[in-house]
Amino acid sequence: MNPFILFIFLGIFVGSVSGLFGIGGGVIMVPALLFAMEEMGVSSQHAIYMATRTSLGVILFTSLYSSWNHHQKAPLDKKILGELILFVIMGTLIGTFFVRGIPPEVLETILMVYVSLIALKMWFGFKVNDQADSKPTRIWNFVIGNIIGFKSAILGIGGGTISVPYLTWKKVPLTQAVGISAAIGFVIALTGSIATLLKPINTEMLPPYTYGYIYVPGVLGVLSTSLIFSKIGTHYAHIIPQEKLRKGFALILFIVSIKNIIKFFTDL
Repeated sequence: MNPFILFIFLGIFVGSVSGLFGIGGGVIMVPALLFAMEEMGVSSQHAIYMATRTSLGVILFTSLYSSWNHHQKAPLDKKILGELILFVIMGTLIGTFFVRGIPPEVLETILMVYVSLIALKMWFGFKVNDQADSKPTRIWNFVIGNIIGFKSAILGIGGGTISVPYLTWKKVPLTQAVGISAAIGFVIALTGSIATLLKPINTEMLPPYTYGYIYVPGVLGVLSTSLIFSKIGTHYAHIIPQEKLRKGFALILFIVSIKNIIKFFTDL
């Protein structure tokens, strides 16, 4: 199959799932991109890095699109957003320069564990207890912002799985929390992409049009369909019962985790 066509289909899948289940596409996109890179014949030494960096390239555009739509409906809280962005940038820069020192097999294992934990959370519906303090404090923003940035830079995903629960825990309205999370995702992707491009790598063994592990045809292919199918997924999300949606998403993540576990042990 032509690689660009493969990424178009990935965009359909990622867009539909992210719109349908109401969670950032990075959790699904990185494993999907990893599969695509391996199908293209990219060596295991580089595939995981290309998957995470290409994911950031896609999130750069999808998060900007999402955050702008949220801001148009209800202006985002500038104080909370400004503080979180500063600390997220710090964590993202640290994570971006730290990630290349992590062996590929270790990075894949971290991704596998993270996806498994998200799957368990979605299946059982774990919730954080209500917080009496109704405002995110600077110290909390510092801690959470750095964690979000570091984790997202390492795994090539947005920060929604942490930022939305954190903000709602601090009594920020859900619509604000989702909008702020999307804006944070854009900052993560922008910071991570720039830092990646500024650090030179040897691209001789990588596919053409790869810059700093960002595979441009992959970004364009996923974007060409993901935004459209995200809207379709969002439409059906309001029709299908939420409990079924939550467990359906968990099942998809479990399948991804099992595939990675099998691959991990077969490679030993």
